[in-house]
Amino acid sequence: MHTEEIQDKGKVTACVDGKAIIELQRGGGCKSCSMRGFCFSKSTPAVFHLETDLPLEAGDEVELDISPEARVLASLLIFGLPVLSLIVSFIIANHFISELGSIIIAFGAMALSFFIIRLCDKNWGNKVRVRIVRKL
Repeated sequence: MHTEEIQDKGKVTACVDGKAIIELQRGGGCKSCSMRGFCFSKSTPAVFHLETDLPLEAGDEVELDISPEARVLASLLIFGLPVLSLIVSFIIANHFISELGSIIIAFGAMALSFFIIRLCDKNWGNKVRVRIVRKL
């Protein structure tokens, strides 16, 4: 018999007026990922405020569906933008100034990319499509 592995689980911390407050528990993929501490802070869980018509209570576990588009976009932004900014800024700066100056500018551009990622997270982080699939 085939058992279905649940990708994303959350724990309901409260339910108020048809909205559930859910703490995301790291999925099975997170256990094997070497970057597992990078996506979520180790001390604070990801918390979602989701509308639901399910009869949920504090302490219930639920299966969550996070849009694949959001996962891919977040991965590209988090892992691709810093590397891209490092390489591109080094190449451009190297045409105009010395190699040491280019390296400094490249690392500065990479640091700036982390600030840009933080701004994107603050502006668009709450717009990620997350929905409750079922109560476990």
